Amino acid sequence: MDGQVKRQIDVINQLIKELNSLYHIAAVKSGVSDGEICVWSMLLTTDKEYSQQDLCELLFLPKQTINSIISGLIKKGYVFLEHVPGTRNRKVIRLSDEGRNYGEKNIMWIFEAEQHAMEDADPREVCTLISMLEKYINKLKSEFTGN
Repeated sequence: MDGQVKRQIDVINQLIKELNSLYHIAAVKSGVSDGEICVWSMLLTTDKEYSQQDLCELLFLPKQTINSIISGLIKKGYVFLEHVPGTRNRKVIRLSDEGRNYGEKNIMWIFEAEQHAMEDADPREVCTLISMLEKYINKLKSEFTGN
């Protein structure tokens, strides 16, 4: 393996680990699990409707992990499941008023911090970073799966 390529891979992996560590610190500070941060992000920062299956696919988390997170949020009264009319058993996750208040008070600061951190970035550099990561991930996925 080329030494420079190996160093670049190591730097990319180290930066991703550091980013994950920052989210872990934020989760601990907020009193929630790392996985919950991902779910809260989807529920608080978009107006889209998500089922548990949607969250599994979008967040790349196992079905059992999402089920456990959502079950815990239901027990706390922060979310509820609502059947989608015209479907056999599709249910979307809805924030309760208590959940929205809790999320805005205790979790939303994380997503606002993300926004602040990105505000100073050069938009072209951001686009380049996104493009490069997408290409790298797609190529790596192809290498791992043989597709």
